[in-house]
Amino acid sequence: MKNYFFGVCALILFFIAGCSNTSQEEAEQTIIDQNSTIMGTAKIISTEKKDGEYYIDWLNEKDGSKGISKVSADGEITVIEAEVQ
Repeated sequence: MKNYFFGVCALILFFIAGCSNTSQEEAEQTIIDQNSTIMGTAKIISTEKKDGEYYIDWLNEKDGSKGISKVSADGEITVIEAEVQ
């Protein structure tokens, strides 16, 4: 009985972990939300998928900021490069 319970818990954990894939649209919207300000809305220049992660080149013309951000499969954002003019 104890092994059965442990097996079911492991299966549920495996299922939940497998469902944490971020789509390209979700990744792009996350970057737009993160880099938009009251001065302007960020727009996506390009998106490239490498090793299950999205590398997104973005630009906010109104506030003069631009950069490249990485979004992992679980939605974690890493700023690769950022610049404000």
